[in-house]
Amino acid sequence: MIQISYLSRASAPFSAEQLLALLQQCHANNTARGVTGMLFYGNGTFLQVVEGEDAAVDELVDRIARDPRHDDIRILSRKAIERREHPDWTMGFERVTESGLRDIAGLRDFSESDFTPDVLAARKDVVDTLMDRFRAPHWDPLVRELDAKDKVLEHLRLALARQRGRAAFATLVIESIAEAGRKGPLGEEHQRLCESALKSLRGG
Repeated sequence: MIQISYLSRASAPFSAEQLLALLQQCHANNTARGVTGMLFYGNGTFLQVVEGEDAAVDELVDRIARDPRHDDIRILSRKAIERREHPDWTMGFERVTESGLRDIAGLRDFSESDFTPDVLAARKDVVDTLMDRFRAPHWDPLVRELDAKDKVLEHLRLALARQRGRAAFATLVIESIAEAGRKGPLGEEHQRLCESALKSLRGG
């Protein structure tokens, strides 16, 4: 298996509805291909990590590189892995905001305006801090006697990360409905998108 992380700039800012559609597309495609990962979006910038079998991940990244919605694509790393760091996410998601960054220890001097390909490419510490919030705990099979309290805390941390991801997804559903409502009646296509998103949130 391999893991690839990359940065890109959106060719145009994504609305809530467009982000929701993208995540639904990622969920469907990645489930079919056995790919997992995490996606951050903010300030018109994407930061994503994807992992799975070599051919599936390489093909996905090649497709993203050809996607007209992405500009200035930069590969941060491509590495072989023995186990997944994001096994529970067919595509986890977090919107990068000023208020969210203030809640992350070690990133309180980092702002949403800093979330750009140029800055992130030079700040591995920021990328690692963001990703670490959603990484699954990796228990070394040779270390069997870990403190049980630490295990519980790790699992609680991951559970909280899952809830943050679900909350971000639910927020997109609400925002997209509000956006559509300002334009007029809710169309059938958008209604189907929201129903599909709600089914995903319910675990259906």
